[in-house]
Parts: sequence; structure tokens; C-alpha cells
Amino acid sequence: MERKKMQYPLTFKAAILREINKPLSVESVSFNGPLQPGQVMVRVFYSGICGKQIEEISGASGPDKFLPHMLGHEGSGIVLDIGPGVSKVAVGDKVVLHWVKSGGIDAPTPIYFQEGKRINAGWVTTFNEYAVVAENRMTKVPGDTNLSVACLLGCAVTTGIGVIINEARVKPGDSVAIFGCGGVGLNAIQGAVLVNAFPIIAVDKNPEALKLAKDFGATHCVLVKDQDPVISVKALTDGVGAEFVIITNSDIKGAEMAVEAGRIPGTVFFTGVPAKDSFFSIRPFAIHCQRSLLGSYGGGTVPERDIIRYLMLAQQKKIRLVELVSQRIKLEEVNEGIRCLTKGVPGRCVIDMS
Repeated sequence: MERKKMQYPLTFKAAILREINKPLSVESVSFNGPLQPGQVMVRVFYSGICGKQIEEISGASGPDKFLPHMLGHEGSGIVLDIGPGVSKVAVGDKVVLHWVKSGGIDAPTPIYFQEGKRINAGWVTTFNEYAVVAENRMTKVPGDTNLSVACLLGCAVTTGIGVIINEARVKPGDSVAIFGCGGVGLNAIQGAVLVNAFPIIAVDKNPEALKLAKDFGATHCVLVKDQDPVISVKALTDGVGAEFVIITNSDIKGAEMAVEAGRIPGTVFFTGVPAKDSFFSIRPFAIHCQRSLLGSYGGGTVPERDIIRYLMLAQQKKIRLVELVSQRIKLEEVNEGIRCLTKGVPGRCVIDMS
């Protein structure tokens, strides 16, 4: 049966950032077409909300020259149309949308309009019912994939598990401390469980987040308001600190404590996005003694390899995806989801546009 050709212009709802430190505005935008080489039109069904969006909304990275613009970088949906040169996906394919580049064309960013005025967008956005996405920001997944949780493979799952496996390369018996047990932190715990790390220490200020961390495999939990994280982590690691420390949030004081909770020599990874102009203090002698501080780049993810790998692990019940989702909201409720994230509500909030 011949598929019906996509018709443009296409009008749909999207959450738009118009002013820094202001709520997002859910409005109608239009894509007039046609698709450019390497562009793919996707019907977005689900999107996670990530700390990166908090950074953009707060202006933590500095002046935003692209306002007004669309947001979101982890999502899932179905391909509706493909532009010239696209070869890795076809109409009807289920896809995960991600910010880390993969194979395919690095297409031009899309142009959306509202009453003749341009609304900016990057190579991938997911706080919108439809999206024009670059071919190299999506990965085809099997037809039986549950898209309602597959969206988290666009960032939270791949970053959290990836920092453990791809970047830190944690080995069985290595000690790991995860500071911050949100979406990325829970997946770092899952990654540590996969490689048989011990102990796996979860550190958070929210007791509900620690309950979830324990459920996901943390062997020990440290509640910041009741325990000194540095003293506690060292007490659980024979007084020397964790061989690997994973910092998933952007809190500067928390990051300073997390670094001090690490072993010397040892390695500290930052997956969270701190404010551009922020600073924190470290002991240079510890660096001299081979304490390494490294930034994680999306968990060192290779999307076509890792997304399919983690889906297989989920099917084998080696990792959990459904339990990562603590809240589902509609696109019109996006600001409530953002508030929940900033308050530290455990798990991941997913926008349901299905």
C-alpha cells in the first residue's frame, strides 16, 4: 500500500522559551517545508525533561542569542517524512531522539514560524508534537519498542550507564559514589550494578530519591541532611574514599564535597551542567597525587550501539526503564514538570504527547 505523502505546511503545539527565567509558553508553530537534505520529520510521542533544559531556562550558560526557541533533547516517536539523502531511517520507523551525534547527515537546523516570525530550534527538539530532526540525532529502534520509556534512552539512560561503562570503565569490585539520584544518577547506579561494583553509594538530600536509589541497586545510601557525605563515603570505603565519584547535579557546594569523597588516586566525573561562570575550590595537591577530574560527554555514548544494547538489557531485565518514570504530564503541563525537576522529585518526568 502506497503511503500518503506528507503535506506542508504543518502546524502543531510546542513549548517555547521566550524569556530567561520565565515559564515556557505552549503555542502553535508551523513548519512550511520542504525538508532539507538530511532532515527528518518525526511525530514526537514522548519526551523526558532534563537538567539541560533547566540550564537553558535559567540562562546559566550565559546570554541566549537564539530567543525565542524550542527545547528538549531526549524523545521518541515515529518517522513521518524524510528529506533528500536520508538513508538510516524510513517512513514508519520508530526512533529515539538524542543530542549526541550519531551516523547520518548533520542537517541544517529547522526553520519554524509563528505569524511570519521565526521560532528557532536546534538539530533536535522534543518539547513539541512534531519535530524536524537531523538524521544524525536519531536512532532507529525495533518495532515492538515501548516508546513511552524509550525516550529516556536519548539522554538519561545513555549518560548514566555510559559514564560508568564507557568513560569510567568501572570494574567488578570498584567502589562508586553517585552524588544526585535523579534520572542520570539512577542510571549510573544501574550501570554500577551491571559491572558488579561494590560498594555502590548513593548520596542525595531527598530521602525519597534514596529509597528509589536503593531499589535500583545502591548498596548504601547517604542522606545529606543527616550525614556528612565525605565522612560517610570514606567510612564505607575503608577510610580512603570511592575510587569513582559521579556528580550528576550542578550544585557547586555539593560538587566540592563529592570531590573530597573520592579516593586519591581516583577519578571524579561531572555529568551535570554547572553555571558557566561558577567556580569551586579543590586541593591542588590531590591533583598532584593523581586525583582526576573529568567531564562526561553524554556518557561517551555511541547511539546506534548503546541504545540498542540497553533496550536488549531491558528486555532481559538486566536494567529497568519503566520504573525510572515517576511522573507523566501533558505538554500543557510542561512548567509543572520543570518545577518538579528543580525540586528534586525522584525519577524522570515524561511529557506524553501521544
